[in-house]
Amino acid sequence: MVIKEYVSLSLAQLEKAIDYGKVDEIINASLNALQSPNTTMEFLVELEDNLEQVSPLSCTSAQWSCYRYAMIRLHELIKQQKTAALCH
Repeated sequence: MVIKEYVSLSLAQLEKAIDYGKVDEIINASLNALQSPNTTMEFLVELEDNLEQVSPLSCTSAQWSCYRYAMIRLHELIKQQKTAALCH
């Protein structure tokens, strides 16, 4: 599966997420499916970019809360990836 397909699948799953635990499960499952650090970073950035395009007016407050949490987690993961890359 290419990165865009993983992103689309993750977005569809995040849309149905009901709590932060489910958001973590979705992100972790996607990361586990990816094979290399390069594709992981590309996925994280692409998913974060897509989530930033979501309007809060187009979703429920619960969805928006999960999206915001996902963006925070993705930002943290991107920072971790960059730090790990610098250490190697």
